[in-house]
Amino acid sequence: MIDCLASETQFVEHLAPIWLALPPEARGSFAAHRSIRGKPADWGIVPTDGDPSRPVLVASYGDQKRARRLGYRRIARIEHGAGQSYHGDSRFGANASYAGGRDCHDVSLFLCPNEYSADRWQAAYPGADVEIVGCPKLDSLPRKERASPAATHPPSEVSANRDARASFDESTPPTVCISFHFDINLIPETRSAFPAYRPFLTALAKRYNVIGHGHPKGLGTIYRYLMRAGIEVVTDFAEVCRRADLYAVDNSSTLFEFASTGRPVVVLNDPGFRKDVHHGGRFWNWAGVGPQVDIPATIGDVIEQAFSEDWTARREAVLAEVYPVRSGAARLAAEALMEWAGIGQAVAA
Repeated sequence: MIDCLASETQFVEHLAPIWLALPPEARGSFAAHRSIRGKPADWGIVPTDGDPSRPVLVASYGDQKRARRLGYRRIARIEHGAGQSYHGDSRFGANASYAGGRDCHDVSLFLCPNEYSADRWQAAYPGADVEIVGCPKLDSLPRKERASPAATHPPSEVSANRDARASFDESTPPTVCISFHFDINLIPETRSAFPAYRPFLTALAKRYNVIGHGHPKGLGTIYRYLMRAGIEVVTDFAEVCRRADLYAVDNSSTLFEFASTGRPVVVLNDPGFRKDVHHGGRFWNWAGVGPQVDIPATIGDVIEQAFSEDWTARREAVLAEVYPVRSGAARLAAEALMEWAGIGQAVAA
């Protein structure tokens, strides 16, 4: 049997689909931190305490260390994002929270969304098993809820090659979600761009129907400001996917997750982000998933550009790199886990 261990809500979103894809006989405990024990219930999972004698799957460095302290000896780790690394800066490139980071020698299986992440882990830990399985979270992301008949069509039929403005009622402003990562004040690219964009959000809300979102660790500061500005905060990313016509964010895997639903995204660059420092991934190979905002005051015009120009081909080209596996990732991850754990059962349908 294989346990799962999660301490934050976003980790549950990545682990739960995999745990459910395992055959019932292979499902060990789904151990959730007491602060989020209600989150697995959204997936029909009852959290229980783990058994360190079993193999365990985690989705973060923090939970990897937690598994280590609990006495687990066989640890698998899946990325809880797009696999970003910051190896373009020697001060941060080996951070254990990111692909290829240090202090992960007790992980014997890395489950990765793409080659970028897999190559970093394999180079750092050549003796570990590394598998590209995609992102299990993608299959559970809802599409935009609409009152029009188009809402009943499969996503592939709704948006593939038409103007983005066809996806919402022209008589009302489109719903734009503005989102920011929490501030990791270590190198410029890990800092939140929220302070740079804050002065322009009130004006943006007069131009579009704006809702706000943010990383759970940084939402408190953003929430207080947006409330004062009269902007609704939507804490659940799935709800963002149900409501938004466009998603704009500074540095988060949700940029690519939202784009995978076939809708436009806008890339919010902080003025301090260094264009001459190349980490790969979001900085700067994948930044073309949507138009970039380099001058925060122009955010409204760039959003208009994202709607009016056909970004479909460019968006899909980037997504092909970020998510070479676009569906069925939970099944692939479960199969890799079963083989790693030496359990010879078929995964759940």
